[in-house]
Amino acid sequence: MRPSNIPAMEPNTALLTDQLPIDYETDLSFTAPINWMYAPDYQRSNLPYALIYTEKRLGRATLASFETNTEINLGLRRVAFRGSTSQAIVIHMPKNGCLRVLDPARGDEITYARESRFLVNAIPLSNPSLINIESHETAKLPFLQEPKHTWCYYYARAELARQKGDWNQVLDLINKATLLSYQPEDPFEWLTFIEAQAFIGNIDDAQTLSTEVFAQDKRIRQGLCQLWKRVHNQGPSPSESARVIQILSEYQCVR
Repeated sequence: MRPSNIPAMEPNTALLTDQLPIDYETDLSFTAPINWMYAPDYQRSNLPYALIYTEKRLGRATLASFETNTEINLGLRRVAFRGSTSQAIVIHMPKNGCLRVLDPARGDEITYARESRFLVNAIPLSNPSLINIESHETAKLPFLQEPKHTWCYYYARAELARQKGDWNQVLDLINKATLLSYQPEDPFEWLTFIEAQAFIGNIDDAQTLSTEVFAQDKRIRQGLCQLWKRVHNQGPSPSESARVIQILSEYQCVR
């Protein structure tokens, strides 16, 4: 069965990433199982999905540029994917961390600015609304099993809850993970939890965790700035607003 924490995607979607941290596997190697998983009833025609390694494909026949409405053409033996940069989702999977969907509306181009330019420059194209978060369909593939319920399992489900705006579910999922002694290897994965705390009014807890995460990895400062700017723009109460402005000042965030 397709893992339950993986939602459906709109057909004709290209998944863009600079590179996955897996040796000896190309984007073509992943394109086939992605189509088996998301389009189990596929019959020979244009492939509905493709994974594109931007570092390898940019400037070539497959992906000429990161401009909108640029054609994407990826051949796979006797079939091919034909799509557009205007229907793309940008994903990122660090060597030590969980796969995540990047979103320009969250300022991810700034949060992940230290990553490869082949990833960062693609982020403005990412359209997470192409993910059907309400879908409950599954693909019956005998080689694809439910993943172990470790940190990345809870994190993926929490990210879906965040996309729905269900902050209480985000907190519930991350709390379950931490109670089971699971922790992220990549500090950037705490950002979703911090944001959930802040948006439900737990400013103290969100600030404390921000401080702990920043002490762990200073590179997360811009991610914290983007997060706390969203909290400020949401219009917290007057007392909370003063706290949020103070936090923004602590991280030297330009408002």
